[in-house]
Amino acid sequence: MLSTRSYSLALATTGLAIILSIVGLALYLVPMSGMISVGSGDLTRIGWFSNNRYGPRKPNLAFRPALFALAGALDRHFDVVIVGDSFSADLEKSWPNYLAAKGLSVLVIGFADNPEKRNATADVENQITALLQSPTFREAPPSIFIFASIERFLKRRLVSDTSPCLEVQQKEESNAVAAPLGTVFAEPPALRYADPPEHRIEEVGMPLARRYDEQQLTYARDFLLKNIRNSFGRKSAARELRLSVPRFSSDRAKALLVVSGDLHKNRWGQNDIEEMQCQLLRLQRAVQANGKTLFIALPIPDKLSAYHDDLVDPSLPRGVIDQLTDPRLNRPPVDKALRAAITAGEMDVYLPNDTHFGARGQALTAETVMRFIEERTHKIEAPGTSATPLPQGNN
Repeated sequence: MLSTRSYSLALATTGLAIILSIVGLALYLVPMSGMISVGSGDLTRIGWFSNNRYGPRKPNLAFRPALFALAGALDRHFDVVIVGDSFSADLEKSWPNYLAAKGLSVLVIGFADNPEKRNATADVENQITALLQSPTFREAPPSIFIFASIERFLKRRLVSDTSPCLEVQQKEESNAVAAPLGTVFAEPPALRYADPPEHRIEEVGMPLARRYDEQQLTYARDFLLKNIRNSFGRKSAARELRLSVPRFSSDRAKALLVVSGDLHKNRWGQNDIEEMQCQLLRLQRAVQANGKTLFIALPIPDKLSAYHDDLVDPSLPRGVIDQLTDPRLNRPPVDKALRAAITAGEMDVYLPNDTHFGARGQALTAETVMRFIEERTHKIEAPGTSATPLPQGNN
């Protein structure tokens, strides 16, 4: 039997070993402050994965200062108004900056849907209706109105639990691509290109320095506890899937981290997809009723959909965006552009440790949307204007 002295020594040694383990782990883990400054890591954070293994080695790009406005309402004329989610709202890194770098004035308004609600269709429709009926929209309407939503939230934002979308009755008059739904523009919407504000585009990467403080020690402790619980089968908000080819710059180049909600598309039926398309057509008709504003539907593939063709397990749910095929719907083929870049071997089209785009994904989205806009609008250049080419991102 251990003496009191031996027992105390063993207890102290065990406690010291635990403390040193936590301190060592804190030194190993990329600091939370670094994740925040880079603006990536939502999947490693909610899934309790290490950024040392899953964080990007390829730098991201940041616009400094940001070139677009972020607000809750329309207070003046903008060339482009985007109602969207976090894919459009990162002031320094998201794709609206690239449109603004071409000389367009751009405003992003965040969705007014409550994330706690299972269905937000009524909230989204009421928000857009209020925007269209506002004095500013009526007196100084934007030339372009973009509805931008990540794919995994399309059902909760477009498919009502109580009132199905009324069928859009307008039919195509020929087999050619129909005119924009709800209006035939007397002339294409006009865009006045101006010189963008002075700005710089900087590379930002995960921090290399190892340090620890109280926040980092707490994170290391929680990291250990959460992973112990996960090892006993506790469900995580993020999942790790395997890819057949490397697609990321992280140490785990063949690992696909996704938010668990990406997997819920297996619950969607054909009726849901038809409802999504019907609701987008209804929104398009309402926005374009003034004859001055072009509506653009921008469903953005979630990470599981974008990388589905590379999965070791192809039985996981596929994307649905390519099924939104009504030719009357104004939808740039962003899904195809992103997949083409991934297939060509572009690393970090989406960030390895995050649900959002990397630099190339942001630029590709902007390029595809901008091309769609230029084909359908009239360009007015202010005297002395020289629009800035879209940045290409890192190769």
